[in-house]
Amino acid sequence: MIVTKEAKQWYFLTTDDLRMLPHRSEGYLGFGTGPPMKCYRHSDLIEAALAKHGHDGVVKKLAAKDKRERNKLHKERRAEEARKRMKTINDNATNTAAAATTGTASTASSSTSSGCIVEDSKDIIKLRSSLLKLAKKNMGFERSGAPKHWRFEVPGTTKATFAALMRQPNDTELSTFVKNGAYYTIEYYNAKNFFGKDNDNDLTKNFKREGVSQKIGEYVVVRYKPCDMELSVSGYAEISGAFYY
Repeated sequence: MIVTKEAKQWYFLTTDDLRMLPHRSEGYLGFGTGPPMKCYRHSDLIEAALAKHGHDGVVKKLAAKDKRERNKLHKERRAEEARKRMKTINDNATNTAAAATTGTASTASSSTSSGCIVEDSKDIIKLRSSLLKLAKKNMGFERSGAPKHWRFEVPGTTKATFAALMRQPNDTELSTFVKNGAYYTIEYYNAKNFFGKDNDNDLTKNFKREGVSQKIGEYVVVRYKPCDMELSVSGYAEISGAFYY
């Protein structure tokens, strides 16, 4: 059985295409947990894809998808090579600065054996706090009672600011990032790290009317479009407990 997201991606179908297909609902655990997932049979999806696109159409779409994935892999390799070069430059600069301070190259080498640690500037620290406030402002509930996915945009974001947010402040040309189409997309798996917080409570919002608290989930997606200087941040939230007042 294949869930809706993969059914669309793998078989080149839309919501309207899936609407008439037989499916099985799974995963509903009660109020506040979100709607159940719809799961479809592989054979039904193949039949629907062939009916919509035809055999030749499906073959062309598979070839185009394969080309996109190979291009993405090529970009990722180039970005990884750029990250290695950037790390070497950063480490050398750190070693030189430490050697000048201590007068001993051996001390400088040991101080950077674990790599170059990048610290946020005061402006970036303030920006992370502002982004957290925007995330909390956009938190809420779906009609089902489940926490809704939140998203917000920050116009006028420079490439240097985006690089600093991603903790690559020296990469102002974004050579260490992978660009897909017009966007750079970064998947963050540590929300506290992205927002610059150490405590789960900093990522929690209390909803008095509903009597519950929500906490920003760990998975955060950052998208940046340099030609428009447009930054967007999105993520999800979880019910973290009852709220009493």
